[in-house]
Amino acid sequence: MSVPVPGVSARAARAWLAATLLIGGMYLGFYLNRMWYPHDEGALGQTAERVLAGEVPHRDFDEPYTGLLTYMHAAAFAVLGIRLPVLRIPLFIMTMLWMVAVFRIAVRSTGPPGAAAVTLVALAWSVPNYPASMPSWYNLFFATFAAAALLRWDETRLSRWLMLAGMAGGISFLFKLSGLFVIAGAGLYLLYATRAEPSRPSVPGVRSSPDRGSWWPAALISLACLLLVVLLWRSIAPFYLLRVVYHFVLPGGAIALALAAREWIPPIPPAGSRVRSLAGAAAPFLAGAILPVLVFVIGYGLAGGVPALLHGVFVAPFRRLAFANMRPPAEYWTLAAAPLAILLRPRSDPAAPRWRKAGVVVGLLFAALLGFAYVESFPHRFVWQSLRGLIPLVAVVAAVVMTWPRLTQAWNPGGERRFVLLATIAAFASLIQFPFTSPIYFLYVAPLLLLALVALVQGIGKTPPPLAGATLAFYGLFAVLLVTPGATENLGFSTVAQHETLRLDLPRAGLRVKRNEVELYAALIPELQARAGTGAIWAGPDAPEVYFLGGFRNRSRAIFDFLAADAGPPITLLRRLDGVRVVAINLTPLFSPALPAELLDSLRVRFPEGHQVGHFELRWRP
Repeated sequence: MSVPVPGVSARAARAWLAATLLIGGMYLGFYLNRMWYPHDEGALGQTAERVLAGEVPHRDFDEPYTGLLTYMHAAAFAVLGIRLPVLRIPLFIMTMLWMVAVFRIAVRSTGPPGAAAVTLVALAWSVPNYPASMPSWYNLFFATFAAAALLRWDETRLSRWLMLAGMAGGISFLFKLSGLFVIAGAGLYLLYATRAEPSRPSVPGVRSSPDRGSWWPAALISLACLLLVVLLWRSIAPFYLLRVVYHFVLPGGAIALALAAREWIPPIPPAGSRVRSLAGAAAPFLAGAILPVLVFVIGYGLAGGVPALLHGVFVAPFRRLAFANMRPPAEYWTLAAAPLAILLRPRSDPAAPRWRKAGVVVGLLFAALLGFAYVESFPHRFVWQSLRGLIPLVAVVAAVVMTWPRLTQAWNPGGERRFVLLATIAAFASLIQFPFTSPIYFLYVAPLLLLALVALVQGIGKTPPPLAGATLAFYGLFAVLLVTPGATENLGFSTVAQHETLRLDLPRAGLRVKRNEVELYAALIPELQARAGTGAIWAGPDAPEVYFLGGFRNRSRAIFDFLAADAGPPITLLRRLDGVRVVAINLTPLFSPALPAELLDSLRVRFPEGHQVGHFELRWRP
């Protein structure tokens, strides 16, 4: 580890990091090929296979994301074969690299042993719970890489770290549109970091009142921040509920408004100085962000797919608002964070011996809570909600810190800037949860929240270490014992004892999934192959796994029917079934509407023989 930490030898840090990677790698490896959502795996596999066949995402089919992930998966298929476990190998590699970044961020606040513990807890609340190679994991990874690079820039003021932070944001966007949130969060931090300390003049003798003309950079920056708040407000339309505003407008809005107010706190720097400092940081950052995007767009230009790329990235995803949405937890669940805030609050005597006994008592109480959360739903949900409602609160604290510098005068050196950076990145990265705020989507931002909390607690430096250690251990054990072993469907609601998983023994499968899913696809796919032969099939709505597992070509653009650009009225499906011998009708699609009764009757007339296999109705011509 190359990051210098006062009082810590590089050898010791490397040893702790190596041990962390060893333990984390074994833990992740145990869960790597376990569990799936069939439609997710089917979409990832089918899009990668279509690229291998020469198709271009967005131009030739409705790519659900920006496209870089599909090309990465296609490369993995080309090297290692077309099987679902292959998709998870790049995820494993990237997760290990991400753990290095988490360790390097945490070690600045806690030292190597604490950084090892924080890194393992961050892992426990992330990939092992749903180890599908989804683009949202890569958004988390590259948000962390960007934060690590910005922290290094803060220490060295070398522009190359700004360029690397920008590249992390640009690459994140190439995985999924929500990578723009990383760029926004990092950009706001640069507004904060390039502004001279407002509590006192940066140079003795400088007047606290602004020079003539000094106000206009502050006015422009304030206007930009206000426009960002308006954009956040408009982005949640039409879901103007208090809980939605709390989770998705308040965090970014509080930080943006604080930055706008901070620009007017004396001493206001001269206009030229403010512009130079901001431009000097923004230029390499934006250059880094634009570079990977430019390379990607040039590739699309050579393939004649730029218009389709722009439509697929910036227009088509908004169809999700109508079909794939879930409300965040009710605002009253924020009260679940109160015990955590009380436990970690600053004390005047954090090093007193009595806190050791208090740590033991708290540990016993946490052990009892683990037991209750194992058998009862409410305490389990309470623990989850104690974290899910924290991001807005952390963002508000960061906003207060930005506008009230005297509050941090007694903080540990560097703690204020680390906390503001990580809170800002977490606040904007949390937007990935909108509009489908399921517990799984919280996992895509939970490690960033953890890093921000650690930076806050260690920055203030007045939380008794036994209480902080017991709290970190509790949340780590909660994830390891009560969250990860169960089914993804129960995340955030109740503990499900580790249920039986079996290997789905199809040539293109190989994952360990639930018994009923093994029985379904082990029956459906072979019969579908036998009845279709070398002919065409149609599967849907939202059944990309049927095409992939059976090795069938999808003749339409659609991966998920509700995102299809050429869907038209449902009845138009009949016109696209010429030459199709077998259909697999998904009777309970997760996102798209089920086929209307009129269309179902028409399909049954056209394909008169059939029977039901699980939630599919398999029909064919005699």
